[in-house]
Amino acid sequence: MERRPEDGAARPARPAEIEAVADLAREARREALNYRGGDRWMATEAAAEPLDGHFTALIADPEAVVMAGLWANTVVGYGWARRVLRQDGSPIVRIEELFVTPGARSIGVGESLFNAFRTWAHEQGAVAIDAFVLPGHREAKNFFEGFKMTAHALIVHTRLDGGTRA
Repeated sequence: MERRPEDGAARPARPAEIEAVADLAREARREALNYRGGDRWMATEAAAEPLDGHFTALIADPEAVVMAGLWANTVVGYGWARRVLRQDGSPIVRIEELFVTPGARSIGVGESLFNAFRTWAHEQGAVAIDAFVLPGHREAKNFFEGFKMTAHALIVHTRLDGGTRA
């Protein structure tokens, strides 16, 4: 993507930034509840509190990376990904979360985060990148499509007890 004059930046998160990243993850979880599939994601896949501990463990994991998205030296976005081996033994990088606070969207932070993941994927010898997107989050789907990513799987779900939540 073309760079704007004052694009955001991204790099691996530092231990001193864990609290800011965890706060953004909490914001992302609140926002996710506004989209189709968000309640299911929260109930089944989203990391639970304490998020500070979750991100501390990820930073220490050689098979994962936590990225900080920056604007004016402030963490306004985050993401995390892990290296996963496919059945044929080839590695892929799976972006589990990528979020930029709404007030900092459309200034290049998300693109910088994705590009940082792409660089990390190359360093890991990955043959592909996957990313998780909620089915009702059109803006996120459009974001990833801008990087020529396409949907390859859908998760379908129904409640058996008549409830409406996850």
